[in-house]
Amino acid sequence: MDKSKARLILRFLLVALFGLIVLSIGLAFVADKLLPEALAEWVHQENAGDFSFGDIIGLLFWAAGLFLFLVSMVGLFCCQRWAAWLMAVVVAVFSLQLLTSPTVEPGILSLLGSLSDVVTGLVLGAAFFTDALEPGE
Repeated sequence: MDKSKARLILRFLLVALFGLIVLSIGLAFVADKLLPEALAEWVHQENAGDFSFGDIIGLLFWAAGLFLFLVSMVGLFCCQRWAAWLMAVVVAVFSLQLLTSPTVEPGILSLLGSLSDVVTGLVLGAAFFTDALEPGE
């Protein structure tokens, strides 16, 4: 595959990934309304406590991760190799977060999460295993 086609595919995948992220964040605001009543009550009970220092650290952790992921997406859109490495590291670090606690989410958010994982893998595959990021035009 020539470089221009590889770059076009990479950019298309990045736009699709950005759309999935925006859609997932938007649906996360109404996620409790999409859950069955018993699960929604459990989620409310888990989150009912006061806002603690640990919650602030968790929010800062997620905000930093999302910021770095978006920076890597912009870098990849501009065909920068460092951005592929940044994205790979951010995905690896934030995948470990899933081990810390149970996750309850509606099926649609789970589907979007799985789709974004696949598209992220395709982005990284296009970045590392094609000549999309090779210098020069």
